[in-house]
Amino acid sequence: MLPCGFDVEPHEVYRFVAGNILDFLHLARRDDEEFHRAVRVHGAVNMASALSEGRGAVAVTAHYGAWELIPRAVRLLGHRVGVVGRKLSGGAADAMLCRLRAAPGVLVLDRGAGPRALVRALRGNTAVGILIDQDTTAVDSEFVEFFGLPARTPVGPARLAIALSAPVVPLHAWRNERGGHEVQIEQPVDPGAFGGQGGALELTKLLTARIEAWIRSDPRQWVWFHERWCRRPPGSPGLR
Repeated sequence: MLPCGFDVEPHEVYRFVAGNILDFLHLARRDDEEFHRAVRVHGAVNMASALSEGRGAVAVTAHYGAWELIPRAVRLLGHRVGVVGRKLSGGAADAMLCRLRAAPGVLVLDRGAGPRALVRALRGNTAVGILIDQDTTAVDSEFVEFFGLPARTPVGPARLAIALSAPVVPLHAWRNERGGHEVQIEQPVDPGAFGGQGGALELTKLLTARIEAWIRSDPRQWVWFHERWCRRPPGSPGLR
């Protein structure tokens, strides 16, 4: 479902998704030199700055562009990298995805296994990637405005960053006009500015606004069909 006035054709989104999956599978089997030619990183100094504090970094991104390429791109900058994700239905597909994600030396953390491994990774000065653009069940979430509509959004990453004083680094990937990929690492957000009651919600609102700005730059590259606004407060506007 899309909010009213959100002008994008579904077939364009599917085309980007298919192309990005194929690129991830292709580049997962290629060496670092070929990966560098296909994926260009901007703002590397921002991740280095965040990790220089020694408290890890909560790297917040979204299902936008070829997001699966981001962990390897950051790993090749010389940093420890982890990703938080849910297991698929199990079997060969799940095993293959975990293997491809972990191959570059990336720590794969199961979202359903609890926060202990995530805390340990951050304390080991790891940049841990978390996606917050879905209405994810069974996680700590609050309604946050997203494209003018209230959307259930995970606040756990913000709470964790505040509790551990771990810098928050927004970053995202997108496909450029030549068919290659770009990764933008933004300036770290100091979680200390969001202390006190309601701080985690305010930090989540800021990060959600960043994600909305990425999507507005090219809505075709966002995977919207996971029903972002499935759960809504009573009386909220309709969708198409």
